[in-house]
Amino acid sequence: MKFSTALPEFQKLLQTAIQAVPPKSTLPVLENFSFSLAGTTLHTIATDQELTVIATLDVDGHEDGQILAPARKLLDIVKALGSTGRITLTAEPKTCKITLKTDYGEYVMNGLKAEEFPPVPDFANGITINLTADESMKIARTAVFAASKDEYRPAMTGLLLQCDQNRLNAVTTDGFRLVRVTVKSNGAGVIASEKTDVIIPVRTIDLLKKVDGDVHVLVSPTHAKFTLPQATIITRVIDERFPPYESVIPQDNDKIVRVALSDIAAAVKRVSLFANSNTKQIRLKFRTNNLTVFAEDMETGGKAQEDVVCDYAGEAFEIGFNHRFIEEAIGHLGDSGADTAAFTFSSPNRAALLKPIRNEEEQEDVLMLVMPVRL
Repeated sequence: MKFSTALPEFQKLLQTAIQAVPPKSTLPVLENFSFSLAGTTLHTIATDQELTVIATLDVDGHEDGQILAPARKLLDIVKALGSTGRITLTAEPKTCKITLKTDYGEYVMNGLKAEEFPPVPDFANGITINLTADESMKIARTAVFAASKDEYRPAMTGLLLQCDQNRLNAVTTDGFRLVRVTVKSNGAGVIASEKTDVIIPVRTIDLLKKVDGDVHVLVSPTHAKFTLPQATIITRVIDERFPPYESVIPQDNDKIVRVALSDIAAAVKRVSLFANSNTKQIRLKFRTNNLTVFAEDMETGGKAQEDVVCDYAGEAFEIGFNHRFIEEAIGHLGDSGADTAAFTFSSPNRAALLKPIRNEEEQEDVLMLVMPVRL
């Protein structure tokens, strides 16, 4: 096998595929890239047998072939070569020697025979889901952070895709906060070929934070395949039952506060430095058109407060939060393209809801729920 290509393009290819390479595996073959060259198309496959990434690149092909190359070592040397110039890769099928040639010099490493790589899961039939690049990135950037990291609650470590022909809800929760991102077809075509609920590992969804084209998803009972312009991602689905999240979303929050995200984010970030390191508690105190962010650490004697201008016309109200949860919610709400948010509350011990405000109107495409802490 022999091909040449521009260094920046080869780096991008390897960085896409490396995300499926396990840092250490009981099967050493999984620590390799599988390269396959046919004509001018280079296919690169990486897998940990839960997640598979297939990336393609147009190259100057000189000799077709297949080889397995040590993934991290190859990426390290290619990154060290910089971002200009070209690289030529030659692989000897009998000896599995891989040679890299650039303007700097020549580098040789040992590979493995392509036949040792596990087969790629594939399926031709399933339920299809269609998302634009903007919709995919909004789901990945806005919802992933709220998924649980508790391996004993596997359903909550993933993202629920709940969809039919006209609507899709992407939901994550860890029991303390919840995010729901909604996508509607708006007559622009069918979102899903049929009604389905599937839980996708958030590690897979995280790969959609930067895409440069529409994303087409094919879902089978055991796997989901995400087809992107320059890559294909195949993942096992989480075969568990997602909790009935609709039942925890309050419908009677009657206290409404509108505030600039940048203002409250900055205040929470500064004031939270004085919160107790164990409880992480901050207090939000609302009065007419005023929000006070307050934190106190009884152990050290430190405390801080800041006032933020807001739009609020109800009775005086106080509620406490884990500052990390509210700070992350505010930050990721900003990732959805909003610069103002609507906070709604009912009582100090019931969940608060956050929604984005765009063009001075409250939007329904993103909903965040944060549970308060006892004052």
